[in-house]
Amino acid sequence: MGTRGLEIVRFNKRYYIRYHQFDSYFEGLGAEIIANIPTDPEEYQKWLQSMRAEYAAKERALETHVYEIRDGIQPDYSQFRELVMLPSELPRLGNYVEYLYIINLDHEALTMNHSIHWKLGNIPRENKLWLRAIADSIYLYKPTVSLEICSEDHIGSLALEVPERKREIGYDYRQVAPKTKIAGAGKAFLAFILASTLIEYKDEILRFGREWSPDSFPFRELAFALVSIASGQAKFHSFPARLCNPRSCVGWDCKLKHIGKSPGWLGEEWAGDRAPLLEFGSLAHRPGEPPGASPTETIYWLEEVLVSLTLVTDGEAITKAVRWGTEQGRTHFQIVILSLFNVVFAEVSSDDEMEPFVKVSGTIRLSPLRAEYCVSTHPRNRPELKPGMKFKHHHGERIMNSNCTGTIRRLQTQFPGLAALVNFFDAAANRRAASRSTGVLPPEIYDRILDFVDYETWKACLTVSTVIRCCCLRKYRLDNRMSIVGGPFVRLQEHHKERLMSFNFEDIHTGKMLKMMHYPHDFSTEECNWMPVIGSDRKALMLDVAIQFELAEGVPVENDSDNE
Repeated sequence: MGTRGLEIVRFNKRYYIRYHQFDSYFEGLGAEIIANIPTDPEEYQKWLQSMRAEYAAKERALETHVYEIRDGIQPDYSQFRELVMLPSELPRLGNYVEYLYIINLDHEALTMNHSIHWKLGNIPRENKLWLRAIADSIYLYKPTVSLEICSEDHIGSLALEVPERKREIGYDYRQVAPKTKIAGAGKAFLAFILASTLIEYKDEILRFGREWSPDSFPFRELAFALVSIASGQAKFHSFPARLCNPRSCVGWDCKLKHIGKSPGWLGEEWAGDRAPLLEFGSLAHRPGEPPGASPTETIYWLEEVLVSLTLVTDGEAITKAVRWGTEQGRTHFQIVILSLFNVVFAEVSSDDEMEPFVKVSGTIRLSPLRAEYCVSTHPRNRPELKPGMKFKHHHGERIMNSNCTGTIRRLQTQFPGLAALVNFFDAAANRRAASRSTGVLPPEIYDRILDFVDYETWKACLTVSTVIRCCCLRKYRLDNRMSIVGGPFVRLQEHHKERLMSFNFEDIHTGKMLKMMHYPHDFSTEECNWMPVIGSDRKALMLDVAIQFELAEGVPVENDSDNE
């Protein structure tokens, strides 16, 4: 039967993905995978070591022939044509198959449909007990194991143990409330991009997020993307307008060029003078450099703000960050403490005796997602659905699957941590600009000058002085072609009447103002499309976070309210 599935092997945190068109149900492909795993303990260990050796060799071949970017040398895919995509620590598995199996050589587990985790060397096979034990859980589309049929000796958890929250802060402090209200077109656009980023990667976070430590590649890359966009350090890349999406076109008769199977980076045809441009989440890299765009550390400075990554945003994390910053010789600085689900903000100053004093916010959620929604945890966290019981839904997941970014109110309400992140970095940038010369010309002259500078010069002017920064932000540049000059507004989608984020753009070349509204589709490439580029020396394009806008001439502006 045409039951689609993915057979995946995880080794050294990388996922090797193969597609099956037929017979992928539990009794088919699932039973076949289990039959290939030896039951005898000694034979199992031999098999395990053999599998690890096989995939270690594949990893070395990938590094040699594909991942390392060398001028004039094209990637050699010949050994990896059977794979759906090149292995990554951040696999984009989609939702197009009915069954999925992960042979996890790192944790010695066999995962089925993301939420069932068998111990690889102790799968209950007598009378196909493993098959009979699979059951619906009370959470829709998150199957579990019936503990009435199968004991917990055969199942486990892949999730990291979350440290107990410690509230005590090792310094004098005062709690303050962060600003979550978004004012201004530029900040609204950044908050919109941030929310779109978490929506795009919500499935990966829910499937694998509880397995990621702060120093893991996916955690670091996603966190760095958020702070880069919020701080305004991310730049934007666009593709030429076309009738299809070069990334995901499925038109069998389409004659246009497409990106195809990527080696993890884009060449000059797609990246222009930014080539080679890393693809976000890929393991491609230059010789001698690590993959990705993020710092390899879990604590670093970004735009004079200390960023600290952690599993738990608690007093211990705050204390650690303050200590690290003061040991760097700083006496006055701002801190962002970030997990995959929450954020805390702090500002450090010194008292008369040069002891640190901390203003600190409470924990703020980044989005509607919650750690308890994740499915890497033990199946017991997803109780079996019994007769007479009804399915439950995780409320935050339903919000993330809805139009939760169509108005500024929704952004502020559903993504308060992201809104506060934009405001926090904006305040930090304002302080840096205030410490510099105010200039000698009146603001209207600076306004006029800025109309003629290129994008890179505009970016540099953001921190020259408070006056010039204010002039820059009146027309928020996205690239050398477009500025945002008005908004945010709300307009209704033509047929479904969904509320969509809208802005007024200015074409820098012609001076013409364009009323635009979000285009929430990805089957074509609109004239106004932008994808974030994060990083400085190592730049990565967030190819899957493509934001598009279409002309909204004649479409009236609506009230920013969900009650209309």
